[in-house]
Amino acid sequence: MSDTIEHCMWGYQAHFRIQVQTHAESVLNRLDPDLSPDVFLVGILEADRHDRFTACVEPEEEHWIESEAFDHAREMADPIRQTYVESQLMQSHPIAQQRQSEGLYRRSIRDAILQVIDHHVAKPQDRTFFASLPELVEGYLISTVLSVRSDVLNSHHRLRKDHINLHPLRTMEVSRSLIDATIREILTETADGVLLPEAGLRTIDRDASETLRSAARCLAIDCAFRVNRREGFYGFFEACNTISSLKYEQAEVAGRMLLAPQDELTTRIVFQDGISLQNHRRVRKLLELTAQSGYLHTDSNKVFGLVDADIDEKKEDVFEVVFLGHHQWELKHQSELLMQVKFGDPSLPRRISYEPKLRSDLARLLPGISSEDQDRLISLVRQAERARHGTLIIISAEAPSEAERLAAQATCIAPQLLDAALLDHLTGIDGAVLIDPEGLCHAIGVILDGLATKDGDAARGARFNSAIRYVHYAIERQIPTLAIVVSEDGGVDIVPNPPPAVKRSSITKAVAELEGISNIEDVAIRRYNEVYDGLLEHRFYLLDEDCQRVNAAIQKIEKQLDKSGRTVWVVRHVFKPDPRMDPAFYYEREDGI
Repeated sequence: MSDTIEHCMWGYQAHFRIQVQTHAESVLNRLDPDLSPDVFLVGILEADRHDRFTACVEPEEEHWIESEAFDHAREMADPIRQTYVESQLMQSHPIAQQRQSEGLYRRSIRDAILQVIDHHVAKPQDRTFFASLPELVEGYLISTVLSVRSDVLNSHHRLRKDHINLHPLRTMEVSRSLIDATIREILTETADGVLLPEAGLRTIDRDASETLRSAARCLAIDCAFRVNRREGFYGFFEACNTISSLKYEQAEVAGRMLLAPQDELTTRIVFQDGISLQNHRRVRKLLELTAQSGYLHTDSNKVFGLVDADIDEKKEDVFEVVFLGHHQWELKHQSELLMQVKFGDPSLPRRISYEPKLRSDLARLLPGISSEDQDRLISLVRQAERARHGTLIIISAEAPSEAERLAAQATCIAPQLLDAALLDHLTGIDGAVLIDPEGLCHAIGVILDGLATKDGDAARGARFNSAIRYVHYAIERQIPTLAIVVSEDGGVDIVPNPPPAVKRSSITKAVAELEGISNIEDVAIRRYNEVYDGLLEHRFYLLDEDCQRVNAAIQKIEKQLDKSGRTVWVVRHVFKPDPRMDPAFYYEREDGI
């Protein structure tokens, strides 16, 4: 691979792409670590020139879409531009008309790029693509393309419409979710950053938290704008933050607002002339009216009264703001969470993805457990997670004898088969619930003992660390045991948390591919990095022979790269077998393996 960039837009384009990739990962991983963002750049030559390529893609090598795919983007943009309703709008001032035409042109270039991607035969079918409005850099209109996993994006609640009509000849883009708003914010930052002199060598440094807060503010504004397109919406996010911080007669805030138009609402009380939402203390006081039922009705500018809500699920201009305590509130649509905000920092709830892992772990760590018992235990954990208060459930193959051993620091009960309703009653006191693999409860309020271990986490609470210590004790005595730690924010931790079982054939294939790369003189660096990263991620599963083969292949590849005169060196990991790796436990059974 040559160090020369053939499809060159500007000198630091690779550095710029890597910076955007790193920032996108840092930001989006906070919302959902499974989004797997991927970034590339597309440049469309602004003027016809014979000494430069019509279109360029960064990276230009070993990427699924090639530069030539975008050669006709400019021709495609014109008919796309004619479909915009704004193209029929004529401005009275020449400068305003020029700005509008320029904006529509760049928008059409962006949409042409997305259209090329959408119709390309090699397009990854499991990803959703977004692109920034292009900016002119050294003769090229540069657009940043960012994609994420479609299944993960759509697993979070998203509104259907991404545009609203301001009037017959004007539309406005609006965010469909917090993830969409965050991607939009990243792409906006990217469009600004590419205009810096020597972009890539210089960069706009922005903290991930700052990007997320800006995205949350934009989402709140967009939701308010769907309701009220005249006034008030720009301060909506800040108003909710401030109201959530206020107490009334020493009590933390708890109540609800309905962000909605004034029609089709059942009104209980009407406030004469309305109350400004910016009158934060007065609104905080009035929220006491909604502690039991009802909503304060607002359009993001004024609070009109106390209402009931029979929300039409098809409508996308009705939202709930739920205040949950000091500096905590949520924005919902159709009772589904759009974002939760704590001390001004937005987040999304963890997707309930622990169930497949828990089912697998139950079968592996509690040999002989039946499918019926697995279903019962998972339903209990699901109920504990739904209850939103911290819970610790210990599942022990020797629950009867453990209950007897811990009797002095527990309340032992006659063995009782648990269901969801009973579990709710039993988790109202401190301590763990001790059950056997069949779901029979033997003790409640159990204060666990155990051995101090380096696997503890000082950043986590006592519940999590006591589970770690107890399970470590049980493993030392070869007692099959699982601890299920349910935190108050709905997160579920499984202790122990062994890596999932994998197919041995996948490890064999990856090692063989790395050896194949080492036998080719012209190293495909991008693929080398992908295979290396995959093996590094799965290094736990490598046996001693695998490690020897991988290390030998890496050494051979690195020598070839040195001979090619590379300018960048990457320190590579030396692979060693993990002493905890047990092929019988961590390899799935395969026919013929």
